[in-house]
Amino acid sequence: MMVLFVPYRLQAQETEIFRQEGIASWYGKEFDGRPTASGEIFDSSQLTAAHPSLPFGTVLVVTNRHNNKKVTVKVNDRGPFVAARIIDISKAAAEQLDMISTGTAPVSIESVDKLALTRTVVEPVSAPKPSQETVQQQTYTPVPASTAVTPSVNIYTPPPVAVPVSYQVRLTPEINVVQNKSYRLQVGSYKIAKNAVDAFERLKNAGLNPAYERFTDGANSEFFRVVVAGVHGTDVQSTADKIGTAGFKEAIIREEN
Repeated sequence: MMVLFVPYRLQAQETEIFRQEGIASWYGKEFDGRPTASGEIFDSSQLTAAHPSLPFGTVLVVTNRHNNKKVTVKVNDRGPFVAARIIDISKAAAEQLDMISTGTAPVSIESVDKLALTRTVVEPVSAPKPSQETVQQQTYTPVPASTAVTPSVNIYTPPPVAVPVSYQVRLTPEINVVQNKSYRLQVGSYKIAKNAVDAFERLKNAGLNPAYERFTDGANSEFFRVVVAGVHGTDVQSTADKIGTAGFKEAIIREEN
């Protein structure tokens, strides 16, 4: 007999419908073609939105409380970054709410589905089929019930998976990392949006939570920085290792607080 324990994905539990009231604003064609915080390219003709914290992909019904007009949007970006505003919607969504001319409007937002809790899960593991030589047949002689014991069983253990050694990441400038402070690690600055998206995806696949920073230089040229923000001092080394596994060999470190 062979016993093999296989971990399976846990189903996330559900919470309540998300509801919120506040001020909405909108952003339009001047942002077309730029990467959003989720990695998608912004398109003002699509029904999308930016929210400070809701999971990417959350579907919301936004209601203009002045005229009761509604629109359904998908969260694919972070924002707004203005006090008292709770959501930024695309121009197409703003048109449906009839708030283009005003720029902002009091709204209520509600999730279409219950929001799933984030939970660490494990994908099903496919074990290789053992060869005849690997699993040996075990025989034993039955004994009286009063003295019977459970027979021993050969358990097949899959060979360990080789994990590639991370690249040595050079952090600049050289600073003394303080454990109770947080840091921002910048892995690149890109003028071409696609290159920023590629870097974003590599970091995401390495198990990190990257973000974009838009900035303009003195010549009014726009760039996209790809960063890993909010890294606690105790996690700087492990974060740098993950950046290395994503193929980056250098990162700029900046103190956040």
